[in-house]
Amino acid sequence: MTKTVVGGLVSALLLAGCTPAGDDATPQLSLAVETSKGDPLADMLLAFADRLDATLGDQVSVTVQSGGATGDEEAVLQQLRAGSVDVAAVSGSVASLDPTFDIMEVPFLFTDRAEATEFLDGEFGQEMSESLTEEIGARVLAFGENGFRHITNNERPINTPADLSGLKIRVPGSPARVSLFENLGAAPTQIDIGEAYLALDQGVLDGQENPLKVVDAFSFHEKQQYLSLTSHIYSPVYLTMNEQTWSDLPEDIRSGVEQAAAEAAEISREAGAEADRTLKAKFEEQGMRINEADVDAFRRKVAGVRDEIAGGIPGDFGDRVLARTDD
Repeated sequence: MTKTVVGGLVSALLLAGCTPAGDDATPQLSLAVETSKGDPLADMLLAFADRLDATLGDQVSVTVQSGGATGDEEAVLQQLRAGSVDVAAVSGSVASLDPTFDIMEVPFLFTDRAEATEFLDGEFGQEMSESLTEEIGARVLAFGENGFRHITNNERPINTPADLSGLKIRVPGSPARVSLFENLGAAPTQIDIGEAYLALDQGVLDGQENPLKVVDAFSFHEKQQYLSLTSHIYSPVYLTMNEQTWSDLPEDIRSGVEQAAAEAAEISREAGAEADRTLKAKFEEQGMRINEADVDAFRRKVAGVRDEIAGGIPGDFGDRVLARTDD
């Protein structure tokens, strides 16, 4: 059984956490995401809820809270940490709680989707999940897709880093992302994604950077003239579960959760690939001018940023990742 709450206030009952007392009680899972249907994070969480229902049916009771019902992504993460949210779909903000996840802020870490998938589904992704468990008491159930990030703006096509000079570009709340765009000569501006459309409309921002599916979900293309395909960062969706919640689940329910998470990840990645195939044509039809940026010029410009981000990750994780991807 799945109950969905979109926006507004959420009662204490819905925030009460996972499994009620008693061996015969039905596990109750509270799922949360900052964004709404159409955005990659919300879509993955909704796919997970759907696959849970298909896999486990009435063996679990699921509440989905989206569209700001539990606050922004930082608030969702804090509730996940505290156990008042059992499962959350999150993205870059997780690095503020576990610096190991800053590895995904390294620009031009992957050349294509297959390479990113192999990395996240392999030993490095497992290390990230284990690190998150140690840092905040949560695990990554699966890695979905936010997508390769590109730059939109209202001033000019971005062909080389020099074209970013002085542009006010909206970035998420990540020190590594701020450092990246400062290095590229832009003026990175941290504004909540829900406020970015109005900021673009009013000229507070010149542009923003996001995967195509996010550009579409938030209708940024309505307020932007230029889309420059930079693929500067690949952003996953992290489908995460509170570790105590996981430990409290019966083994058969855990198995169903793992299956549902894997299926949701596949759905998320397929949606990202489909968006990349179709959205450029949609944006062009609505008047956007699209160009392929000089990725080699960008890569050369940010070489020092790559080393800086990797070097700031505890232990040798960052160095091992760069050694692998630079081979």
